[in-house]
Amino acid sequence: MAELDRILGEAQETHLLMQKAAKSTEERAVRDIVRLRTRFATLIAEMMGSIKADARLKARPEVAQEFESQFFEMRQALAQHQSKWRSTQIDEDHAGYRRSTDELGRKQDSFYNWAQKALSEL
Repeated sequence: MAELDRILGEAQETHLLMQKAAKSTEERAVRDIVRLRTRFATLIAEMMGSIKADARLKARPEVAQEFESQFFEMRQALAQHQSKWRSTQIDEDHAGYRRSTDELGRKQDSFYNWAQKALSEL
């Protein structure tokens, strides 16, 4: 398995854990979200490097360009969401946070599905 595939899998798993934590009413949910965000940020940084280094994408510049474009859109949506929803805002409006994470989740799911399909076809 290529490094990019591994990182995509871990990022998707972390994303799903964040979605689960966002729906949780347990007291530790916000701490879990913050911890998972930190892990996710590391994976996103690793993914940036892996996209550039992936031999399959290097061999297909048009796919690499689309991959980077799709990745940028997902990262932009994530950054906007995280800048709006700090831990204090999550505590103050948990329902609003869940709605926002649902919308972000759909965008992320779309990216992961597209990325996995694109890589499997290379």
